[in-house]
Amino acid sequence: MRLSLRTKTITGVASITAALLFVLIVTIFQFLNELVDSSVKKSANTSAALFVSTTKNAFLSYDLSSLDADVSEILTNPNIAYVRVKDKNDRVFVEKGDAAALNATFKQDTSASHTDDGIYDTQAPIQVNGTLYGYVEMGLNIASVTQSVSRVKNWTLTLAMLEFVLVGLLSYLLGSYLMGQLQSLLKGAKHLGEAVKDNNYRDIFVEVRGKDELSELAGAFNQLVERLKEESGQRQRVEDELKELNALLEEKVKDRTAKLNQKNFQLEEANKDLKEAQVQLLQAEKMASVGQLAAGVAHEINNPVGFVSSNISTLNDYVATYQMLFAQMNSVINAEDDAARVKAIAEVEQSIKTKDLAFINEDIGDLLNDSSEGLYRVADIVKGLKLFSRVDSDDVQLHNINDCIRTTLAMVNNQLKYICTVETNLGNVPAVAMNVGKISQVITNLLINAGQAVESTGKHGKVTISSIRVDEFVELRVEDTGCGVPQSHLDKLFNPFFTTKPEGEGTGLGLSISFGIAQEHGGSLSVSSKEGEGSCFTLALPIPKDDDNDSCTIDSKGS
Repeated sequence: MRLSLRTKTITGVASITAALLFVLIVTIFQFLNELVDSSVKKSANTSAALFVSTTKNAFLSYDLSSLDADVSEILTNPNIAYVRVKDKNDRVFVEKGDAAALNATFKQDTSASHTDDGIYDTQAPIQVNGTLYGYVEMGLNIASVTQSVSRVKNWTLTLAMLEFVLVGLLSYLLGSYLMGQLQSLLKGAKHLGEAVKDNNYRDIFVEVRGKDELSELAGAFNQLVERLKEESGQRQRVEDELKELNALLEEKVKDRTAKLNQKNFQLEEANKDLKEAQVQLLQAEKMASVGQLAAGVAHEINNPVGFVSSNISTLNDYVATYQMLFAQMNSVINAEDDAARVKAIAEVEQSIKTKDLAFINEDIGDLLNDSSEGLYRVADIVKGLKLFSRVDSDDVQLHNINDCIRTTLAMVNNQLKYICTVETNLGNVPAVAMNVGKISQVITNLLINAGQAVESTGKHGKVTISSIRVDEFVELRVEDTGCGVPQSHLDKLFNPFFTTKPEGEGTGLGLSISFGIAQEHGGSLSVSSKEGEGSCFTLALPIPKDDDNDSCTIDSKGS
């Protein structure tokens, strides 16, 4: 429902006035009631107390004639309706006054406004030294008082209604005056809206009447219209200039776009070159790692291959001996007569004594066991090389990191065993999703770096490699007792081409590539170090959730 400003003004003022008048009337009525109650109560208590003091002696001495005279005397007061004197056992000594009031059950009043019969009933005790002997019951005529209060209330209501009507009339006149002024402003505002839409500000000025705030508002409105006319002209000029600038801008954009396309093409070519260079650097780092491992791996393979070759040579001699014995035994079997058989048996016995077959039989088992261990050693090294060769593969499997540690240690053992003691603390950790070759490269880099850090101290130190589960990650930690890393270098340690090694001894890519491999696996590679005491590198790999196992191939040696 849409209400006019005049209606809203009249309604608002009338509502406020009505509320104020209501509060005023309620306050006045409450004040009158409290005033009347206080006055009547005080008057009743005073009258009863005075009468008690007057009649106390007559009551105590049972002087009923004096008591009756006292009652008759107080009833000469027109404000006293009745009086009753009785002892504490409710035996009435004297009672006079309004018969209807005397016949009614006595109930002491507490408020004059709540009396029904126009008589305020009160009671006062007759007592001496705290001992109660009787009561005086008294009724006060308050009809005149209640009538006066009623007249005051009626006059208050009449005046309030008259004031409400006057306020409503004044509100109506005020609303009419305001609406007369605002109608012209509203009409001007509508014309202004149309003028803004059509860009035509002619004949929309409003008439200024009087010298009040509304006239000032009308004057301000006319100033606004004038300002809008000026700004409209300026805007038109700016729009014309803007069109010219847009045309120039379009030409410049076309030119810049052509140049940008050319730059993008050059950038794409540069990115291709950069990727090729990156691949070459990664391959160089891989080859550097392979070069570091080559000598040690060759030595590790040559040792078992050497003694296996020696064992095979000895076994060849033992086989020749057994072949000779077999031939002699065959001569015994094929002898044509006893003399030939005896001679052949004698040759067999002589060969057995000469060749020491008991030693040969025992030594054959040892040679075969040693050769088997050597071949197993070579097989482990070859397996490690196969894992390392899978660095360029994107194959991700569920694999136990402890197997990677053992295999990598077998590969780098020759480079570490002469400069430090390697200690392993491998915990019972779950399998994680990994590219086995890449993780093996990371472990190789960390172990070789640890060995080099220990070697730089000139002392036989210790490298400790451990695995442990921490929350939802498997952590591999490589600790060394090497030279440590200065605090100023820790934040740059994983940057490409940054190295703490002397020039020509490192590419500066090993830790950077290892850091990238850790991130590819959703893990991290961090370091803590104290110069002069050693470093600890921590590789953290996430443990896959159950629903992630479907995307991974279970390794045959995974846990």
